[in-house]
Amino acid sequence: MNLFLGCIITLLLIEDNLSMQSISYLILIALFFDFMDGLIARKFNMESKLGAQLDSLADLISFGLVPGIIMYKLFMEVSLDPFLPLLGFLITLASAYRLANFNLSNNQLKYFKGLPTPANTIFILSLMLIVESSNNLFISEVIVSNNFLIFITILSCYLLNSRFKLINLKFKDFNFKGLNKYRILLVLVSLTLLVVVKEASIPIILVIYYIVSYFTLRRVEYRSN
Repeated sequence: MNLFLGCIITLLLIEDNLSMQSISYLILIALFFDFMDGLIARKFNMESKLGAQLDSLADLISFGLVPGIIMYKLFMEVSLDPFLPLLGFLITLASAYRLANFNLSNNQLKYFKGLPTPANTIFILSLMLIVESSNNLFISEVIVSNNFLIFITILSCYLLNSRFKLINLKFKDFNFKGLNKYRILLVLVSLTLLVVVKEASIPIILVIYYIVSYFTLRRVEYRSN
């Protein structure tokens, strides 16, 4: 279902016949299926090598190609250069590299190395939503500018493949203990900010995610030593 929705979202973005707000709901549904897939597999001990590969292949479309197209469309709104918007697909390439590298890694059970592709997609999506919904002309002009979009593209590629450790948000159960405590708190804070500040809260949530991950994992490593 994640892959199927990823294909539909790609088609809708290319045809440009549905509002970005509506497309964002489809992306969230794809994210839900991606989350539930892993949760059910871990809960019932049904994880497999084939499942891991299929999961990453689906993610490459829903959370690799899709953000690349969104960034391409953002570039198209401001760039007169026919080739500059193609830089948006660097995000797709960086996502592919991250997903392949993740599948080869055996040490990301408690934490991710680098920003997960779904989180990166939500971040890129938020820029488009902020532009479409903001009544502040200054904010829109800042986001839809070549220099800012080039910076965000490079930043996105770096965050996807950085060595920075982030709390793994893959739940096996919902017991309020250990790392689960911080996972649940992150989800609750994120949902609260989304309700109050809406799409503008997403970059803020990303910063909170990095800060909480840094101090939490640092404490865990200190205790283990």
